[in-house]
Order: sequence, then C-alpha cells, then structure tokens
Amino acid sequence: MKLFASFGLLLLPFLFGCVTPASVDFDRAAIPQMIGYESFQIDSRYKRSNAETVALSPIVDRRIERAIRATLQEKGFQAVPEAPDFCVSFNTVSKTRTELNDYSPPIFRRPPYHGYGRRYLDLDQYEEGTFIIDIFDSKTQQLVWRGASTKRLGWTAPNLDEVNEIVGLILADFPPGIATGN
Repeated sequence: MKLFASFGLLLLPFLFGCVTPASVDFDRAAIPQMIGYESFQIDSRYKRSNAETVALSPIVDRRIERAIRATLQEKGFQAVPEAPDFCVSFNTVSKTRTELNDYSPPIFRRPPYHGYGRRYLDLDQYEEGTFIIDIFDSKTQQLVWRGASTKRLGWTAPNLDEVNEIVGLILADFPPGIATGN
C-alpha cells in the first residue's frame, strides 16, 4: 500500500504540470511606485474600445470587472472614481491553433521494415484565448505591469467561478515587490 501511495505522490507534479500558469511582466524601475499604490480605477468598456477591439460580450465584461475589483480589494486596494494611483484595463485575444497528432505504429512496424500497420493522423483545430490585464500608472500614463493567461476556449462563455480563478491567477503577483518578496 505504501508503494502505491509513494507512486501517487511522484505523479502529482506531472499532473499539476499541465496547468498553464499566468505570465507576468513588469517595469522593474516602477516597483517602488507600485508598492505605494493604494487606489485603482477600472477602465470603462467605452474607453477600452477606443484603444482596442473589445471582443467580449457585455455579460462577460461585467464578470471580469467584478472579479478584478474583488481581487484588488482583497489585496487592500481601494476603488475610487477620481484620481486613482493606477488604472486597470483588460483585453482578450483569440487565435486558431492547429494540432497534428500522429497515432502511427512505431517505425520498426512500418514498411519497408517488414511490418504492417496504418498511419493515423489526427488534425485538430481549436480556438486559443489569451486574457490580458494591464496596469497603468495614473501619473505617468505608462504601462507598468501586465499579466496574461492563455487556455483553450470552450463552446460557452466562462462562468463567474472560472473568471474569478483566472483573474486571481493573473493578479496573484501584483504588486511585484510585495508578492514576490523583492
């Protein structure tokens, strides 16, 4: 029984290795000002649509806004309508991915190596979506932090729990000086 338990523990890192972590990039010179942030404002849908193409439905858009607001408030930031320390904007990008899977028998089983077997190729096309959260310093109007998460899209829009999970994953290391211990 102990053998099975230890084997299961050895497999855990491989099973959790399939989860795509969020990627984060930030301006290292802006860490001191990010540590001093206290208030934020989320850009409106109208403001974001002027800067980029908004591909989200208004329903998903509101879910994302609520998730970002709740996550930042849990971290101690205050949502203010005027004169915030930083502004938050978000966007999604999708692209079609093609995956080729070869289910053929091993090379020594294929002709001309005197074996029989058929070659099975599977072509899979799917949509991959990237969700991006940008944080701009209000005084300098410069991008100081960006987080993104990429995953295969399903047939339905993400529900509130999925949005909360993705936003929490992306904002886990914000601000960088506090979260990573720099």
